[in-house]
Amino acid sequence: MLAKSLHEIVKTVMEKKSLQPETIVEIGEWLHSLEFLTMKVIMFSLSVYHLYEYTFKHML
Repeated sequence: MLAKSLHEIVKTVMEKKSLQPETIVEIGEWLHSLEFLTMKVIMFSLSVYHLYEYTFKHML
């Protein structure tokens, strides 16, 4: 889904032939935000996993 929407953005930009510096900056900022969100989700899932392991090791 994400790759499809990214492909659509690139396709739209290339069709309009409006590859302005502002457009490149916007796409870069969007990708950076996406990377940050992905890292937050990974860190959260690791925290939950470690909490789960700790609970089972010490409680059971």
